[in-house]
Amino acid sequence: MSAEPIVTRAPRSVVFDLDGLMIDTEPIFEETAIRLLRRRGQSAAPEILQAMMGTPARQALEIFRQHHRLHESVEKLAAECSQLFFEVLDGRNAPLMIGLGELLEQIEARGLTKAIATSSSARYVERILAPHHILHRFAFVLTCDDVRLGKPSPEIYEKAAARLGHPAAEMVVLEDSPNGLRAAKAAGARCVVVPHARVPLDNLGGADAIVPGLNAPELLDLLGLR
Repeated sequence: MSAEPIVTRAPRSVVFDLDGLMIDTEPIFEETAIRLLRRRGQSAAPEILQAMMGTPARQALEIFRQHHRLHESVEKLAAECSQLFFEVLDGRNAPLMIGLGELLEQIEARGLTKAIATSSSARYVERILAPHHILHRFAFVLTCDDVRLGKPSPEIYEKAAARLGHPAAEMVVLEDSPNGLRAAKAAGARCVVVPHARVPLDNLGGADAIVPGLNAPELLDLLGLR
């Protein structure tokens, strides 16, 4: 992959997804699903977990419920998943992704605005990120509570651009999932994908670039940070 800048001029802002991009929660979500299904004598299907990735909980759990033919409502499944999620964490903080701190410093040194646009809820964002003391470093956070349609709908990134006060084409979105990538591109933004081990790489067509991690030197070049 070439490390040439993905925009003809430096971006005015960088918008981050959260789960699987900033914070390493995807293994926790997977273990949560495994435990929930184990109680019902079922096994998790990797393709369903991948389809859920990057979408709001209600949307994801409806996919999950229908595939596994669960009789519980989405609301009841959400409550059970929340309980199991924090049981899996077992009092630990979900770790930040390697390289996040250094990347934030580089972006701040260049004076670019940073924001978060996540499919998770505001309550979850506060709970999962507050221990890391980084929320204040972002201009704003948009969550599933702020939109009618979740990713892969472009709504959240369209709203991010409107709040930033410039066209979506002038921001770079950092995503990890195919659903997030589709949302960013449909909004007109540039999108760099930083996939983790659970991301299906063959579903990342359309990405402006794919890099192996937030600490990848080429990411700084792609963002025009060096």
